[in-house]
Amino acid sequence: MTLRKGRTVKLNKQTLVTRAGKSYAEVVFFGDLHLGHPTCLLEKATKMLNHCLEKKVYVLIMGDILECGLTNSIGDSVYSQKLNPQAQMEDAIELFIPLAKEGLILGIHEGNHENRILKVTSINIAKIMAGILNVPYLYQACWNLFKVGKINYTVYSLHGASGSRFIYTKLKAVTDISHYFDANIIAMGHVHDLACVPFEKQRVDMRNKVIDYYKKYVILTGHYLGYQLSYAQAKGMPPSKVGSPKVELGAEEFSIYSSI
Repeated sequence: MTLRKGRTVKLNKQTLVTRAGKSYAEVVFFGDLHLGHPTCLLEKATKMLNHCLEKKVYVLIMGDILECGLTNSIGDSVYSQKLNPQAQMEDAIELFIPLAKEGLILGIHEGNHENRILKVTSINIAKIMAGILNVPYLYQACWNLFKVGKINYTVYSLHGASGSRFIYTKLKAVTDISHYFDANIIAMGHVHDLACVPFEKQRVDMRNKVIDYYKKYVILTGHYLGYQLSYAQAKGMPPSKVGSPKVELGAEEFSIYSSI
């Protein structure tokens, strides 16, 4: 994997290595940790990252890793957050360093919470983290081209900006995005839910002059916030599934398998 020392990339090209005895590479989409928030489920998130490190699973960081509560932020997080933004960044880097050293972090997206600091100070905290970890900085959205064996997979990943409240409207938000980006996988964070839906589509194979069936996956990339005493509970939003989705990308033939 070619590391880019925090440089912004338009197309994140990576070669993914399969584990011994496996015919696929695994990628976890990890985001919306909100480190520093009082309901952050850090132990659960750490367990997921330790699993990725032990099993050599690649990680794509989807943004909102930090809470970044500021005095002008919506809500009360500037007062309720357990750590200030500097400490949040330092702790997040410590979480990711072991994975980065093993070449397992495919890139870091900026979320709207990290963007709070950018708006007020012009300091891009997500880009700084990418530079320290020596991994690609993927802005808020980016194309990815992952090569596994001789097979190429296209992934359009983004933090997202939807205000959807329910799982079906959250899925509609990412499905709407998929209409404009012809990728094998569309992965979106921000909405604090966990889902993976394959759509079977048709096209004409011009080379063989036959109708070709193929699948396109839309993924909501989860979160790590507890429900009790949370913003979601206060606003009457439904509880949502915590965690991160994983995809397996075949190395010998084109195949995608997802699990949540």
